[in-house]
Amino acid sequence: MTLPEDFIRETRQAMGEALFGRLMEGLQEEALVSIRVNERKAAHPPYLIPHSSPVPWCPTGYYLDRRPAFTFDPLLHAGVYYVQEAASMFVDHVVRTLMGQYGCRFSRCLDLCASPGGKSTCLRAALPEDCTLYSNEPIRPRAQVLNENILKWGHPDVVVTNNYAIDYQKSRMQFDLILTDVPCSGEGMFRKDPQAVSEWSLQKVKECQQLQRDIVSDIWPCLKPGGILIYSTCTFNTHENEENVLWIARELGAEFINIPIDPSWGITGSLTDDIPIYRFLPGISKGEGLFMAAVRKTSSIPPPSTASKEGGLRILSHGPLPPQQKGKDLIPDVSEALSINNKEKYARVELTWQQAIQYLRKEAITLPPDAPRGIVMVCFEGHPLGFAKNIGNRANSLYPQEWKIKTTHIPTDYEPIIR
Repeated sequence: MTLPEDFIRETRQAMGEALFGRLMEGLQEEALVSIRVNERKAAHPPYLIPHSSPVPWCPTGYYLDRRPAFTFDPLLHAGVYYVQEAASMFVDHVVRTLMGQYGCRFSRCLDLCASPGGKSTCLRAALPEDCTLYSNEPIRPRAQVLNENILKWGHPDVVVTNNYAIDYQKSRMQFDLILTDVPCSGEGMFRKDPQAVSEWSLQKVKECQQLQRDIVSDIWPCLKPGGILIYSTCTFNTHENEENVLWIARELGAEFINIPIDPSWGITGSLTDDIPIYRFLPGISKGEGLFMAAVRKTSSIPPPSTASKEGGLRILSHGPLPPQQKGKDLIPDVSEALSINNKEKYARVELTWQQAIQYLRKEAITLPPDAPRGIVMVCFEGHPLGFAKNIGNRANSLYPQEWKIKTTHIPTDYEPIIR
């Protein structure tokens, strides 16, 4: 990996020679592979996950010792687990600490820049059951990916929206907790994404720093006085990290919250002062690059009085989507099958691995002779995948066209990842 000279110079100056050297070694190592289990769908722990070790800051996170062919595991599509970079799972520890040690009560929360959905599903698992999570992505194609992953995760109390921070400000909604995993220069993704290296520049860092401040400023009125903002990036530099959270505290009005951590986790503190921040560095902590800080709002900035009501938000889903009429048939949406609250109003038919892959490729399958005719819920290892219409000699896949497995290179055997 050839890194930009400006990045090397700036990072060495900020970190010092020893820390910088360890980071450079880490960037040459192979990226780790990790998953997070959906406890509402998988069997109760301990899970049987071959060739794995636990992620210490997330009770449902696991490192794998190799990268399987995730695409061809039906349980991924069923929402039984999520493939997520381990450092990003730290939000689980932060939220559970806020609720446990600090007694924070969260009833309505927002993940502002949520695509593809890793931190949102992690948040949903850590938050109280009666809490409503708004999971938002401003860019339309990315919002569709987010919606797919949220619907597969299956928790009904997640509202997926496609809006900008200023739209939320105009909605006058108020939140107890807001996660701002803001767009950044992407230094933390260097060893996973060569494009992140080629696109990096000092100018981009400067532009990202300003964009991050704009986003937080726009959403700040939506945070209740005394509410918690979790600020996060996947970059190393102090301009987008320490300088920005200090700016939030000074200009918007906030105090830092200390989140206790285990020294064995290898999390690095502030590079500029003694404020409580949490930086993951490849080669030091077991994950990709991540920065996170939690602050409590001390100011009282009301939403604009001329704003519209919350109905103005562009909502993509709030739990399972409704069925659609197609000809004479009322076709249930796949999200109804994937919901953790799916009702037993449809007959369930178990598929083999080969059949499940055919179904997820939106190909017709043949069900057992005793399978009922009409709409059935098809499952793999007891976990619903979606619906099919059984007409006897074949069953037509009702899996969404935009979700289907497109690759034609299919393994000969099933490699279980979680049991």
